[in-house]
Amino acid sequence: MVDVRQENQVIVEQMTPVDDNDKNKSNFIVEGTAKLDISCPAAAFYNPAQQFNRDLTILVLQQFVEDRRKKLEEKKFNGQNGDAEPPAKRSRKLGDSEIRILDALSASGLRSIRFAKEVPFVAKIIANDFSEQAVSLINKNIEMNGVQNLVESRCGDAIDAMMSNRSFDKRFHAIDIDPYGSASMFLSSAVQAVTDEGFSNVISVANNLDEREYTCIIIRYSSNTSILMVTCTDMAVLCGNTPESCYNKYGSIGLRHKSCHEF
Repeated sequence: MVDVRQENQVIVEQMTPVDDNDKNKSNFIVEGTAKLDISCPAAAFYNPAQQFNRDLTILVLQQFVEDRRKKLEEKKFNGQNGDAEPPAKRSRKLGDSEIRILDALSASGLRSIRFAKEVPFVAKIIANDFSEQAVSLINKNIEMNGVQNLVESRCGDAIDAMMSNRSFDKRFHAIDIDPYGSASMFLSSAVQAVTDEGFSNVISVANNLDEREYTCIIIRYSSNTSILMVTCTDMAVLCGNTPESCYNKYGSIGLRHKSCHEF
């Protein structure tokens, strides 16, 4: 028996074995091109309200990869940092445009799996989480989606994961941070763990996603070189509802203003 229902653009499948033993039921979430096992307790990490956030992250990463490849091709074709190269050599070097991604607080591994299946030219994705139970679920989902060649799970502190990759040859082209509450404690280590190849441009985007006031903050750091994506549930704090809390968390006070979401 298969019961499929559509809710918030997330497909939930309940598959019952022939013996109809409730203990053997397995549940799955299908989001984008990824399939997520939610049959174990660790699946409580899945938040369907954040699907739009994850969709937005995918779109931004896809555009980032495209922009980065164009920039690298332009540099090679124009002979920047040296003489122009033969077409064959330029083609071989386009592998430089493959990116490394860190999903610092991976939980179920859904973002990492969607990155692997929906974002082109990805060399490696690290799905990190502090919970051993979560990492066990990540490994299960990686295998179920067949992305073992791209996604690697790690169990550890998110800040340690970023600080241990500060050297130039280990830095990530994209880092995604999605904590519970404030993300301020992760920002210092995050900006040290993203690549910086000398392009200067910063773009900041904030979106009030729904009535729960989720916030998605996307920061372009060094245009066409690296990107830092941060999601947090602090929209009320950032909009000046509680200035004392905002100062304690971020060292600044948000303005209570009709354009507070844009700021």
